[in-house]
Amino acid sequence: MGVELNIVRELVTVCVTASELTAIENLIKGELAMPAFVEQFDKMADAISECYAITAANLQPWLDINTESKFCEKFDAAHADYKATYLGITNRPRVACDQAYKEYMLLKEFKETQTAYPLLKRSFVRLDEFIDKWITNDAWLAMTIENLFKMLNRFLNEVAELKQKDPTDAFTIYQAAMVALQPYYAVLENARKLTGEAA
Repeated sequence: MGVELNIVRELVTVCVTASELTAIENLIKGELAMPAFVEQFDKMADAISECYAITAANLQPWLDINTESKFCEKFDAAHADYKATYLGITNRPRVACDQAYKEYMLLKEFKETQTAYPLLKRSFVRLDEFIDKWITNDAWLAMTIENLFKMLNRFLNEVAELKQKDPTDAFTIYQAAMVALQPYYAVLENARKLTGEAA
């Protein structure tokens, strides 16, 4: 084994982007309350947040398998389902990012994005950089989520193989990985809640 660190690293990266989006959103919407602008900002942010929702929704079932009895009872079926669907899951963040970019281009048409007010000007620069690196040109967010789910698939395959030989050892290894993911999953969920409150 050894893919656990890669899974955690990718999830941490997703969490950092969620926190950055939340910070930018809170700054901008804290200063600008024009309904049409806020509505367009929300469309963009909601499309990006879909990436976080996809990530959380596909990690939650694994975090719910948190006892050895649940592991023995549910792991094989959950693993078979994940193997059959994870490639389709990895494409969904790219679709969400494409939509976010379209909404962002519409947002850029608002005069509010051209402000000279230092806090807002800096916040819009942060948003521009976020969109450029994480959503469009480099598409790091979609690639990070894709890598997370590929590494998770590899890890689950290794656990499934070990489970055939020794279910207790397999659960111990599985549980250690899930415990490592839990705090970052909580950060992701918290960022999603804060963004929802800002909306």
